[in-house]
Amino acid sequence: MKTFEFLVDQIPFGYAFNFDNYLFNKIKHINTQGLDERANYFIINNVKKRIEAKIHFLLNDKTAYSPYKSLFGSFEFNPGIHPNLLVEFWKFIEKDLKSRNIETVKISNFAACYSPKKAEIIRKSMDKSSFSIVLTAVNHHISINENPLEKRMHPMEKRRLKKCNENGFIFKKEPSDNASEIYDYIQSCRKEQGLKVSISKVELLKYLYDFPQSYLIFAVRTKGELAAATIAIKVHRRILYSFLPASLRKFKQFSPSVLLNTGLYNYCQDLQFELLDLGISTEPDGKDQDSLIEFKERMGGEMSYKYFFKKEL
Repeated sequence: MKTFEFLVDQIPFGYAFNFDNYLFNKIKHINTQGLDERANYFIINNVKKRIEAKIHFLLNDKTAYSPYKSLFGSFEFNPGIHPNLLVEFWKFIEKDLKSRNIETVKISNFAACYSPKKAEIIRKSMDKSSFSIVLTAVNHHISINENPLEKRMHPMEKRRLKKCNENGFIFKKEPSDNASEIYDYIQSCRKEQGLKVSISKVELLKYLYDFPQSYLIFAVRTKGELAAATIAIKVHRRILYSFLPASLRKFKQFSPSVLLNTGLYNYCQDLQFELLDLGISTEPDGKDQDSLIEFKERMGGEMSYKYFFKKEL
């Protein structure tokens, strides 16, 4: 019996995961992405009866996606396994995908700040497996510690935070009953910028219903009126991701987004998160959003990269 074995779709009964699963790579969440055909791959340790690695693909029109519609998919694994094992794992996966008439593979990785060691192992393994990086996106996060966020903020943002507080702007976690109002507000903000919301209202309401502990709503209000809002996602017990931050231009003089991010940071402190993910600031064509990058860094954000891989089989 081999110590390590590669399996497709089925795993032996009683084998436990030897790593944490991110929300987007849990089967219940993968099943929300709109494609029924899926291929699941695992590395198991037969001696210790553990699952050491996995990746899920959704299949459509001769293309394998990880993920199809989600923040990221990619490999999850015990960081203690030998990196060369992922390269061998990919050879097994590629052979199976070819048998399913797959011609193209697309993998979106998590931002490197989630786990720098794992992100680097994946990047090197993908390079050895002849994947190309089709996009290197700039991502920002704020590490959570015991200090107030103001200690890391630029003086300009400190002044804006003070202005919000002095003028009665209030940050709070919103009840799910307010989801429709919040969505409409975010949609208005995106429309003002000439953009579309990346998720429909129906989809968002379903996520809030199906994952009530993971999809959260936060807002800044002034005299009851929305001034800024976001949908935040608990990606992992230690990571909160600000998914759809938005604010109308009418409040630009107050910059309530500063109070929104400060409130999210304080929420993370209270619930002992380790990282607040502010998301990427790079367009699909590879162009960096310089003003957004500057704002995130003035808020105390730290930069890392998020890689998008592609391979023609």
